[in-house]
Amino acid sequence: MKTTDVAIIGGGIIGMACALALQRAGRRVTLVDAGEAGRGCSYGNAGLIAVDHILPLARPDVLMSAPGMLANPLGPLHLRLPALPALLPWLLRFALASRPGQVRKSTDILARLLREAVPAWWNLAKDAAASGVFRNQGYITLFETAKSAQAAEKENRLLQQYDIRFDTLSGLDIRAICPSLKPGMHSGRFHPDAIYTADPFALLQSLQRSFISEGGVVIEGRQVLQIQIESGIAVGLQMQDAALRAETIVLAAGNASASLLRPLGVAVPLTSERGYHVMVESDQAPLNIPLLFAERGFVATPMATGLRLAGTVELGAKAPNWQRADILRRHAEQLFGLPGLVEQSRWFGDRPTLPDYLPVIGPMPGHGNVILAFGHQHLGLTLAAITAALVCDLATGQAPRLDISALSLSRFS
Repeated sequence: MKTTDVAIIGGGIIGMACALALQRAGRRVTLVDAGEAGRGCSYGNAGLIAVDHILPLARPDVLMSAPGMLANPLGPLHLRLPALPALLPWLLRFALASRPGQVRKSTDILARLLREAVPAWWNLAKDAAASGVFRNQGYITLFETAKSAQAAEKENRLLQQYDIRFDTLSGLDIRAICPSLKPGMHSGRFHPDAIYTADPFALLQSLQRSFISEGGVVIEGRQVLQIQIESGIAVGLQMQDAALRAETIVLAAGNASASLLRPLGVAVPLTSERGYHVMVESDQAPLNIPLLFAERGFVATPMATGLRLAGTVELGAKAPNWQRADILRRHAEQLFGLPGLVEQSRWFGDRPTLPDYLPVIGPMPGHGNVILAFGHQHLGLTLAAITAALVCDLATGQAPRLDISALSLSRFS
């Protein structure tokens, strides 16, 4: 039977970042993924380290829009009606998390995590041959109307409160920076300290190469069937036709995390939040900086292989609704004044999401040597490096560098 110091379940960006951080901390680490590492939702994201996303989606204004979520299948946020009965328990928790006091607490922990996101990435990626995959030029959040700009004022004040720097742009400023956009944008918010990756999968692969070159082991194509418990203690993983003994286990399996915890008597209110992307040739809509369109709920990111149009939130999805990818392309055609954009490819992915829109980071109640790191919704790439740093603190017996008590799984007890 194989043994290791740390066994990590899940080879997405969270698991891979944790693997590299722990390997560098002097632990022997083995990472196990059911498929090819990084081919899940880590593959197709918008590429941003989204430092301004401090407000959780669970909040009163979103809750009040629930009827519209059901009525408009092509809106930025959609709940599929057939899934409503199965999602009701999750939605009830979402409603409870949307109470003003809870929103303030959630905003506080998200803001503290996001404030550390970019420094944590530079620290993790500096020797990983990954820093060349990052572009350090910021991004712009755009407001098409005065109404949406005014609605963002509360968020602006919170960003200032938490020292997340931004510059306000006028419509003329935006026109000068992004001449390929149609005129008429009302205003924007430029985040000069933000970074993004021009190839999320290449970033993960570079982390993986560094992890392996420094002695780490990656096992792909092996599904973890269960976390093994002996005499009340977690001792390793049971895979198909193989077992792995480990002193510490990190569960970073995204949507699969709930099914691995269920046999241990732990129920997790985890659901999938589906997003889509469309790739078009970059010369069709030239862009040199990522743009977030606030009203439309999508991002345009200049990638190494083209322009990526990514976003939307879809709850209760089964078969993909490719009309939601179509709407991303139509938004871009309108905003850039370019009817008939030609697609290179399209994609969808399911992000692991908890009802309060916070991740779970911390030891598993009752099994302190099992460290949980999942449920990062659409902030998986953004929070991967700071999550890895916190997991490394826990696994090496240090006090976490941030207070993460609010991220404990026990909050759902």
